[in-house]
Formats: sequence, structure tokens, C-alpha cells
Amino acid sequence: MTETLGIHLDADGISAAVAPSDPSQPPTVLYLGMTQEAAASAVAAGPDGAVLVGDAALDADGPIVTDPLERAVRGRTGALTAVIAHLVARSAVAAESGRSPNRLAIVIPDDFDAGARDQVVAAANAAGITDVSLIPYGLAVARGRSGGGGSLASGAALIGSMDAPPPIITAEELGQEIEASAPSPHLPPVADGPVSVFDESVGSGLPPVRDSPQPVAAQPTRPRPAAPAAAPAAMIDAPPLQAYPQRGIPWGTIVAAIAAISVVLMAIVVLSGGGDDDTATGPPSTIQAVATTQITNTTEPALTTDISTSTSSSTSTSSTSTSSTSSTSTTTTTTTPVRVAVPGPVTLIETGLEFDTGIVVRFGDSEDDVIVATESVLGPADSDSGRSSTDFCDGTFVRFVRWGSLELVFTGDPAPIGEGEAEEDEDGDPSRVVLEFTQWYADGHRTPTGLVTPEGIGESATIGLL
Repeated sequence: MTETLGIHLDADGISAAVAPSDPSQPPTVLYLGMTQEAAASAVAAGPDGAVLVGDAALDADGPIVTDPLERAVRGRTGALTAVIAHLVARSAVAAESGRSPNRLAIVIPDDFDAGARDQVVAAANAAGITDVSLIPYGLAVARGRSGGGGSLASGAALIGSMDAPPPIITAEELGQEIEASAPSPHLPPVADGPVSVFDESVGSGLPPVRDSPQPVAAQPTRPRPAAPAAAPAAMIDAPPLQAYPQRGIPWGTIVAAIAAISVVLMAIVVLSGGGDDDTATGPPSTIQAVATTQITNTTEPALTTDISTSTSSSTSTSSTSTSSTSSTSTTTTTTTPVRVAVPGPVTLIETGLEFDTGIVVRFGDSEDDVIVATESVLGPADSDSGRSSTDFCDGTFVRFVRWGSLELVFTGDPAPIGEGEAEEDEDGDPSRVVLEFTQWYADGHRTPTGLVTPEGIGESATIGLL
């Protein structure tokens, strides 16, 4: 089964159509562009070395070729070969059989001479197609019955699919004068320099696009520069070497520093040894001190500290020899922790407060009873916040009453509304709130004095006491 791929390239884009082997079936136009049948007439190199054809080549960073057919006439068939290979692959994907077409029909201008046609055939051969038909533009228009790109590709595919295609009759053979087409208005590639990826030449014998450099023999000879003058002797001769001065070690300074340090250390030893014996003529030669501390942990810490120290020393002096002194000191210390304070007018207990009058107020008692009992011992309160709503304590309302370092906290909710009483807003009426004693807070133990627990634990207690 022979399928023919028809191709048409011009400045408006690239279009293709596939004609089946059955002449009664119409050709199938390939959709090459992203939004239309024709793809952009562009070829470029991708970032990974692949060749981009059509709309994908418009966003390439490197040079972009926009006239592959005209470049092939000048011997640069690489871009046209890339276009043909791309369209053959696309037609194989679109075909139901999955096979690539084995015949190619490409539309060429009516004024292409034999050399230009050979370049187009060579580009098709490089893409792997050996059965190539060149369809003049006039025949493609007549067979496709339209000037559109897809119609021209269909007309070329229909003509190329015939086993015995009609003879090609050019306009010159009909006696018509054909004017050479004007050069393509397209701009050159984006980047400067040669586009080596698409510059394959098939050896057509055409002159190169870029002129070769002038031969070396034809270039005028340049005079050789004169020999430079000799450098001054001062710049060539090495400077005389200067001997290093003799560097000595300042032994006198070092010895004096060591002696001064020794005197200072000796004075420190003498002063720390004490003056127990006035007959001593030299510093103690040996000093031994042992100190031990014992801390007794009891449930009822004592209020005193017991420290016992024992010292023994012996000294011997000789008038005919160097004096020597020996001293031995032993210290034993027993320390018990001191509690913060002795409970005073108010004692902090885990269930509330205990006063020195014997009255005990507990958590849950009403605010009036607790405040009256506290004022009877400590006098009027230093500050009273009054009832206010809160979000960080249990209850809707809270009240803070302070005596020095002692603060009492009362919280509660509004009382239920009885029959015949008007409902209040959702926050309740503070005058209807029943507050209870829920917390005490102490940030000191001196005002009032003795603000501690029965065990003497309060603010500023040490770890040893705890």
C-alpha cells in the first residue's frame, strides 16, 4: 500500500496532507499548528540538541530559520530535511496503520530550475525518502482548487499518489515569461554567525554564502619591528644582599620577670599562712586543709547553723640553718538549711488561709466572709479590682483583693433568674454574681511578715530547703 505525503512551504507556514492509495478517497490534512492546520515556517535547535519544527521553534533561545525551502536552493538543505523528517513522523502518528508514507510530493515554485530541484530532492533523500515528486505551484493550485496551504498540500498529494503522474509542463514550455521571484522578506536568524546545525551541503557546486578569507600569500608583508634597546644595568644586576643583624635573647629581662613573679607568689603564701607563730622566719612549706559540709534534710528544718573548726599547727626554727615551717589544718563544717521565715499573722495552707487568731478560711467560702476575716487581721485592703468579666479564670466574673504581697482571688457566675424577674443580657448583672474564694497568690514574705507555709516555705526558698 502506497501513501503519499504532500508538503507545501511558504512564508505563511508549513502544511501537509496524506493521500491514500485508493484514488477515490480524499486526502487527509494534518493539523500541524497549535490552533490551525498550518504550522509556523520555523526551524530551530532545542536546548537538548533536538531539532524543533513549527510553532515549537518560535520560542527557541538560539537562531531560528524561517526560509527552509529557499535555503535549500542555496545548498543549505539541513533545515528542509528537518521539516520533511518531522512531517513524515507526524503523518505516521496520524495514520491508522501507523506506517510512514513512502512517497513524497512537495510543492515548489514554478521558476525553480534543475539545480534548485536537485537540492530539494537531495533534502528529501537525507530524510529517508527516495520516491520524490516535485509539483509546480500552478499544478498544485489547479488540483487543489484553492490557494490555501492545506489545499495545496492536498493537491500535491493527489498528483504524487498517481502511479503514472501527468507530465510536468512548465510555463516556459507554454511560451510564458517567468520573472524570478523576489528574495524572501523574512529577517535572518536571530543569532549572529552560522547556523551549523542546519548548514549541511550536498555538494551542488554553488558558491559559498560567506566569502573565504584572502590567501596568506596575497596579503602584504608587514615590516618587522626593530629590536628593542638593551635594559639598563641597574634593572638587570641583582641588588646587593644585606646581612641580618645579630639577634640576641634578652636573658636579663627574662630573669628579672621570673624573680618578680617568684616574689609575688611568696608574698601571697606568707599572707595566706596567717600569724599564729611570730618566731617563724620563713613561709610555711606545707599546708593541708580539709573541709567537709553536711546538710541534714528534715521535715522541720532548724533555724540555726552549726560550724565547728579544729586547727593544729607545729613550727620549728633553727638559728644555724635555713628555717622551715610545717602546718596542718583540718576544718569540719556542718550546715542545716534556714527556712524563709516563721509563719506570721497569715499562714499559707493548701486548702486556703490560716490566721494567728485561729480562724481558717477555705477555698469555696463566700467573698464577704473571707474579706471580713482577712481585714480583722491585716486591716483594710490595699487594692480592690471590683467585679469584672474575665476569660482566663473559672467563672464569668472575677475580683482581686490585695494586702501587700498577698492577693486573694474570687470568681463566680451570675445567680439564676427567679420567677417574675426580667432576664438580663448574656453577660449577666455583676450585682447578681455570687463569688467564692478560689485562689491566693503571694509574691513576697515580708508584707505581711511571715507569709509562708507552716514548714517555712515561701517566696525566695532555696533548693536545699525544698
